[in-house]
Amino acid sequence: METVKLVVHKRDQAGKGVARRLRRAGQLPAVVYGNGSTLAIALAEKDLAKIRQSEAGENTILDFTIEGDTPESCQAILREVQVDPVSRALLHADFYRVDMNKEIMVTVPLTFINEPHNLLQSANAMLTHLWREVEVACLPRDIPDEIAVDLAEFQPGATFKAGALVLPPGVTLVLDAEEVIVTAHVQSEAPAASSPGETEAS
Repeated sequence: METVKLVVHKRDQAGKGVARRLRRAGQLPAVVYGNGSTLAIALAEKDLAKIRQSEAGENTILDFTIEGDTPESCQAILREVQVDPVSRALLHADFYRVDMNKEIMVTVPLTFINEPHNLLQSANAMLTHLWREVEVACLPRDIPDEIAVDLAEFQPGATFKAGALVLPPGVTLVLDAEEVIVTAHVQSEAPAASSPGETEAS
């Protein structure tokens, strides 16, 4: 689990004009929600970019110091980022307040290792990844950066189901265990085409 300390500021005003002024100053409008409350904040755009580029990405635990008339602190994770569809500029962020002693559901990327490329190629099999991330439940401190899928023993024609994933201690699968993560479909040989000069024997 990766933890990042951030100082953010309470935001008393809302609206498009306020949001534009914040962005011109290198800040982004955001909200922190959860536990029955929602708090409007502003944070540095560079801090949000740093979170998204970190190893844990959106599953980074954020230790917020929220400055304002009545300063407070909390832990949160990034839930959603709004991005301009044309310029790709960051527009707004949603953070979810977490209790470090209560389980949450998060999406964790899968990393595929030891893919048997030579074996699959010789069997004319095609590897298809149906899932590249899975939803799991765990305490915030137990969120894994990734879950490895070891395909060293994977055979042509086989399927790898979610229930076969090796999860870290304290992490349970939310995705249905019968969901297929990877297949190695053996492709049938196409019939050889006749050459242009071939004719039937008389």
